[in-house]
Amino acid sequence: MAEETKDKAPVMDAKAEPVVENPVEQEPETIESLKAKLAESERKAKNKEEEAARHFNKLQKFEADEKKRQEAELSELEKANKKAAELEAENKKLRTDSLKIQIAAKIGIPDALALRLQGETPEQIEEDAKTILATLPKPAAINPTNPAGGSPQQESEKERRARLGI
Repeated sequence: MAEETKDKAPVMDAKAEPVVENPVEQEPETIESLKAKLAESERKAKNKEEEAARHFNKLQKFEADEKKRQEAELSELEKANKKAAELEAENKKLRTDSLKIQIAAKIGIPDALALRLQGETPEQIEEDAKTILATLPKPAAINPTNPAGGSPQQESEKERRARLGI
């Protein structure tokens, strides 16, 4: 067992001398050398920015080309389905607008407000139209016997004749 301990013990050389590194002598930097380093760094940064802009523009071009390629690869059926979906959406909008105009006329909403009505179903649109109509100011009542706006006539024509003795 004593032999096993000897083999496992690290071997130390008593004569090993520590390595001493000589300090690197640096010359003090001058303002001119610092300005030169700054200018070089700015030039490198500008070059990197220009390179990044070129890569970005190139990437955008590649993405646009890829999108065009994908659209060109669409089959005729896919193109027809896409066009049908667009036309269906437009048709739905036109039907809804027509319904809004009809309901506005029925409820008494001015034409200028007809397309501002909200809702998808006739019931929803009609409810919105009634809400808008309730919030609109009521027109002033005009007395047909006194259109100039004075006090309304209190007595009938028969009463007036009797009063005047006619």
